[in-house]
Amino acid sequence: MRAIIRGLTDADFERLYGTEASCLAALVVVRQAAGMPCPRCSNPKSYVYGRRVGCTRCNTRWSITAGTVMADTKLPLTTWFRAMHLMTSTKQCISAVELTRRLGVTYETGWYLHKRLRHAMAEETDRCQLGGPGDSGSTPIVEADDVYLGGERNEGSGTAGKIRVIAACERYSSGRMGAVVMRVVSSFSNEEASAIRDAHIAPGAQVLTDGTPAFHVLGEARRTHYAIITGGKRPARERDAPFFAINTMISNLSTALKATHKLFSAKHLPDYLGAFCWTTNRRSNMKGMIGALFCAVVAATRLTRRTVYA
Repeated sequence: MRAIIRGLTDADFERLYGTEASCLAALVVVRQAAGMPCPRCSNPKSYVYGRRVGCTRCNTRWSITAGTVMADTKLPLTTWFRAMHLMTSTKQCISAVELTRRLGVTYETGWYLHKRLRHAMAEETDRCQLGGPGDSGSTPIVEADDVYLGGERNEGSGTAGKIRVIAACERYSSGRMGAVVMRVVSSFSNEEASAIRDAHIAPGAQVLTDGTPAFHVLGEARRTHYAIITGGKRPARERDAPFFAINTMISNLSTALKATHKLFSAKHLPDYLGAFCWTTNRRSNMKGMIGALFCAVVAATRLTRRTVYA
C-alpha cells in the first residue's frame, strides 16, 4: 500500500524538472514519441533545436508546443511543469486560486493555465471505456448511477438548480474499484444514457444499476443490464457488495469538490469531472502521474482564450 500511495515528492520533482533545460528535454521525448509531422507537408521526420522543430523535407519550422494545449504560451516550461506537478500530487486536485498563489502568477494566467490542464485531462478521460477485460484477465462489472451536484439549498427534496450527472465505474470481483467516468447531462433520459453507453461502456460489458428507468438502455447494443431495486435503502457497505464502488466514487467526488471549490458552474463542471476521473484512474501509480499528464497535454487539442471566455 505504501508503494501505491507514494507519489513524486517536491524534492524529486525539483531534481528532475527544476530547470528549463530539463523540462524541455522531457517535453521533447514525449513529443517525439507521439510524432511531430510537418504541418505544411505532413513529413513525419523532423529535427529539434532548442524550442523549435524543423521539417527535414521542406525546412518548415514551428514551436515545440505548437498543436498542443500549450500552444502560443509565453510562460516558461518550468511554470507549466510545476503546475502539472501541483495538479497531480494532491488527492483533491487544486483550485485556480491556490495554483496562482503557488506559481506566483496573476489570477488570469493561473486560471487559464488551470483550465488548459483540466481540458487535457478531460479529453483523455473522454476516450476511456469501462467493462473490458482487465490486466489480470478478469472482466469487471460496470456500476452506473445518477448524481445531482451543486444548486442552492431548498426546502424538501427538490432538485431545482442542480446539475445532473451520470456516473459509472468498474467493480472487480474482489471489490476493487477500476476506472471511472462521469458526464454532465441535461436529463436522465434514454438518449443521454445511450450516449454514455456508446462512448464509455465496452461491448459485452455487464452493467448494474439501481433501477433508474432510463438506464435500461445501458444493456442494449451487445451489453447486458441488471437492476437491483434498493427502495431508497442504503446499500450494504461491504467491499464486494453491489454499488459499493460507485457510492465510494461519488463520496470521493463530493469530498474533492467541497474541499477545493466553493462554487462551480455547469459550463466548467465537465472539466472538473474529467480531471477528477483522470486522477482517480491513475491512483495506483501516483509517481508516474506527472509523466501521464505530459502525454495528455501533448495529445490534447488547442484551447484558445476566445473559446474559453465565449
